[in-house]
Amino acid sequence: MQSFPVAGKSVLVTGAARGIGAEIARRLHSEGARVSLVGLEPELLAALADELGERARFSTADVTDAAALEAAVRDTVEEFGGIDIVIANAGIAPPTTSVSTIAVADFERTVDVNLYGVWRTVKFALPHVIESRGHIVLVSSIYSFFNGALNASYAVSKAGVEQLGRAMRVELAQHGVTVGVAYFGFIGTDMVETAFARPSAALLRKAFPAFLTRPAPLGTATAALLRGIEHRSPRIITPGWVRLALVLRGPLGGLDRILAADRRVRAAVEVAESA
Repeated sequence: MQSFPVAGKSVLVTGAARGIGAEIARRLHSEGARVSLVGLEPELLAALADELGERARFSTADVTDAAALEAAVRDTVEEFGGIDIVIANAGIAPPTTSVSTIAVADFERTVDVNLYGVWRTVKFALPHVIESRGHIVLVSSIYSFFNGALNASYAVSKAGVEQLGRAMRVELAQHGVTVGVAYFGFIGTDMVETAFARPSAALLRKAFPAFLTRPAPLGTATAALLRGIEHRSPRIITPGWVRLALVLRGPLGGLDRILAADRRVRAAVEVAESA
């Protein structure tokens, strides 16, 4: 297993204003990394950069805005001298509703942020990561292989992120660049808390064992990210049960039939479509 200490490395993190992005920035900075915070909320980004002090900077950029994202990468390189590590973390959760009732704009924005935003981040940062023979992490989800009922746009976007990461892993190997994909279950962030508060999501959760939908502490996700980066791991997995689910992802296809017949799932769909 390769050793890749983060001390002294230049790290660009998207979605850095809150949640996983903010917490991994703190953890990396505490390990001696230089962190470039990229996100949509300038007040939160400025406060975090001020909290971290030296070796921290921020850029306000929407990952759907190619020009703003390209500028954030350029400014990071100018200030830090390059980019060694990219964590493409920015993401949103769509309304909990069905394919037939979700607004076109909501579906398209979810894919634009969660998939195309990851691709844009990589596209602009990649020449610098190749130069440093660095490491890239794409934050995916269990929804990359789990049934995405009432979350189809999110599942589609995260499945795309996984495939993007796998393709990049092969393409970039000749350049000495490694790529990790993070397969996270539900993590205790405000995004998950907001999603779970929706009536249809609360009903849907009842169709699954409690441990599957119980949010894991934020610190478990960021600890896993740090370990994955330090070892250039191809897969970053948390909580632990996700590892077994990945092994069983083929047989898990049979879960679709079970969910389709579950009265609780049908009730959740009815609530979502009537909202």
